[in-house]
Amino acid sequence: MPELPEVETIKNQIAPHLPLKVVSVVYSEVAGSIVKDKEFSPRGKVLERVARKGKVLLFEFEGGLVSISGLGMSGGWRVSETKVLEKHTHVQIKGLKENGDTLFLAYVDPRRFGNLHHLKAEGAQKWLTRLGADVSSPEFTADYIWGRLQKCPQKEIKPFLLEQNHFAGVGNYMASEVCAHARILPSRRNHTLTKKDARNIEKAMKIVLEGTVKSGGTTFSGGYKDTTGNAGEGVKNLVVFYQQVCGLCEKSKVIKTVLKGRGTYHCPRCQN
Repeated sequence: MPELPEVETIKNQIAPHLPLKVVSVVYSEVAGSIVKDKEFSPRGKVLERVARKGKVLLFEFEGGLVSISGLGMSGGWRVSETKVLEKHTHVQIKGLKENGDTLFLAYVDPRRFGNLHHLKAEGAQKWLTRLGADVSSPEFTADYIWGRLQKCPQKEIKPFLLEQNHFAGVGNYMASEVCAHARILPSRRNHTLTKKDARNIEKAMKIVLEGTVKSGGTTFSGGYKDTTGNAGEGVKNLVVFYQQVCGLCEKSKVIKTVLKGRGTYHCPRCQN
């Protein structure tokens, strides 16, 4: 599933092409499973900018209108000067750039677990209240982390990091990597963690994000692609996730477990 670094990469690749006057929007025959809300139609509107919170893209149109795009397991946006003919294209936006050139923005999603909401300002604001602090924002501090840990003392830290109402942007590989860099066992209960651990989680998040965003996101087999259809190179930064030997100590064999139904990786030497 695309996580914060992948969505940030897509956002950064779309942003230089805006503003864009939308000429037409074409949906596939099965796009109804993806498009959840239609409080407005993008057709005829100016797409002024694109932003991101957590793992969702925010397409901001004139008049406070917002299209919120969650990419699900396999979704992604493509940018092209010609119509996107890629299989599993479910939304095709044709627009005009300021210089008059035609540009296509297309949503591609083989598994159709993504979602798209066309919302007016009030609806968009309400929708976004379900998300906690974006983990790349100034709001994500050690004090914020500590406060969240206190709210849910019995939860295990790695699955807890995946809860978007607390930590917007974190996905499965990021959660394992953050625990590794913070030197914390993924199965530790929140009540066993200290304020020092909270500071280490904050530092670990910055390490994971910096390396992965610079690498254009992380692509696993058959997974995420950026707006050009290329894979991200973030795999080279992983220290435990899908690794045989820990990338931190370079000695211990990485152990795979399952927590709350999700594959989880840790180093028995580096994490406790």
